[in-house]
Amino acid sequence: MLEKIFLQILNMSFTASFVILFVLMARLLLKKSPKILSYTLWGVVLFRLIYPFSFESVFSLSPAKTNPISQDIIYATIPTIDTGIPAINHTVNQLLPAATPTASVNPLQIWIFIGTMVWLLGIAILLIYSIVSLMKLQKRLKNAVHEKDNIYLAEHLDTPFVMGIVHPKIYLPNTLADKEIEYILLHEQMHIRRFDHVVKILSFFVLCLHWFNPFVWVAFFVSAKDMEMSCDEAVIKQLGNDVKKEYSSSLLTLATGRRIIGGTPLAFGEGDTKGRIKNVLNYKKPAFWVTVVSVAAVLCLSTALMTNPKDKEIGFSGVNAVILEIDKENQTMTVKGIDENSVIGDKCILTWEADPFVTVATNSKPMRLSLDDFSVGDYVVIFIGEVQESHPTRAKATTIQLQPKEMYTYSAENLWKARTKYVGDNSAVGKLLGLLPLPAELHHKQFELLTNSNQRGIRWILDENENATYNVNDLNLSALLLFALVDNLEDFYIITKDPFGGETELHFNREWANDQVGGDMRIYAASPEKLQELINFYNINPIADPLEQAIHKAILEYNKNDYRPADIACESHVVLATEAGGRAGNSDIETVTVYAP
Repeated sequence: MLEKIFLQILNMSFTASFVILFVLMARLLLKKSPKILSYTLWGVVLFRLIYPFSFESVFSLSPAKTNPISQDIIYATIPTIDTGIPAINHTVNQLLPAATPTASVNPLQIWIFIGTMVWLLGIAILLIYSIVSLMKLQKRLKNAVHEKDNIYLAEHLDTPFVMGIVHPKIYLPNTLADKEIEYILLHEQMHIRRFDHVVKILSFFVLCLHWFNPFVWVAFFVSAKDMEMSCDEAVIKQLGNDVKKEYSSSLLTLATGRRIIGGTPLAFGEGDTKGRIKNVLNYKKPAFWVTVVSVAAVLCLSTALMTNPKDKEIGFSGVNAVILEIDKENQTMTVKGIDENSVIGDKCILTWEADPFVTVATNSKPMRLSLDDFSVGDYVVIFIGEVQESHPTRAKATTIQLQPKEMYTYSAENLWKARTKYVGDNSAVGKLLGLLPLPAELHHKQFELLTNSNQRGIRWILDENENATYNVNDLNLSALLLFALVDNLEDFYIITKDPFGGETELHFNREWANDQVGGDMRIYAASPEKLQELINFYNINPIADPLEQAIHKAILEYNKNDYRPADIACESHVVLATEAGGRAGNSDIETVTVYAP
């Protein structure tokens, strides 16, 4: 659980780093604008550092994906990170340790555990330091004199500050002159009216979560400067430009004061006196059109930074094809889609990101292959982002997976070789789906992996022929095989789409699969022979009619004490007659009495 939280924090911190860079650049462009606009932009950074989700927009300026580090990296056999920036992806993924299928522990699990512990230690150190600082500060304020309302005067205090959340108190040095107190008090009251004291405390706790990111430290201190300057401007705007000299003089009085450390979470004081004085003296109310343009720019920029880039369509991933021609001179290959109504059609010119390009082998680590490793007639699975709809069509591949021709022959041996432990292994899952038995009327279109924190599932989308007459129960064997061969699969959805736009969804889960065989489906992945037992069992005893399923499950449940959990549970029956019964208890469920030997 802690490792998942740590990975989520890393994802948010990575995305927020880009936002911080944009805000720092925007501050330079907004130099002549009211500081409240720069201060507002830091709210976007705070949002990105706290909230793990966002909206998608084509106008997003974030180059990073929502979760460049997948939660499945803990389990993945071949770990990868996808930041949305190819150069970073290549560099980082080269440094990641590759887990081997025979290893008892994924090396990444060890590193992520160590990283989590260091992260928690850093948070603890910051919090302990802040609590100790706060206790020391409270000791110094023991003899503070209550002036009026929530205002207190204290000796040996170098700078004014606000302390507290619900009922914040203002502490002022007792050495200030009356006129200086007037200006500084107004400044502190402005902080409270704008809830800056709450924002500063929240920012500190966010800093504790992201302490490992230097960009967040920069954001913490620079946003504090913008907070102070925008508050100064609000005071000048309220009192008028005539008080700028006197106000600056009161700030200068505090210039020799020692700043209250930002690590004290329930108290914050004034800092960067030189910058504030310079800003106050140079402040003048901007022209109306400057304000309007600046506000519009900040609103647009905030929207662009708060949203995520739209994901590319994944409908073209895992396209099955056969090689028609290889052009080594131009570094292209011409392929033909082998699925009916394939998105790449009967002729597609294929290019790729780099040469040599990465090919995922059947049961090994990624390998570097060149065009010399391919031949006309080879079957491939191509993973592409977009297709140019011309003739011949053109597409750019991110990965090309070479498949021996015999892989397309349905057999227990081929299925068993393609097994995988993890839903997150895109290549392995795509290969398995290509090997599963399908009615002749159905054709593979695309698949999606459901790998969020609460789900381990697969959505398999199929196209139907016109006037298809298949039985949906013919898909049960495919579901059973997938639950046997994908170790951590929990949910499997089959979506069939007819030529007229209709759609049917079938949902299978592991509990259903286990019920069909009276035990854990995964025992059938022990060997090709064991997997063949499952295929033979289904072919002899197909599970089709819902009533038959209920009878099958009831008999196995009734006799569950007669067999050991590791054994295969089987049953055989013949329905002689059925008789409609009454309602079950006080419910609306109708019962059926079945007579069967």
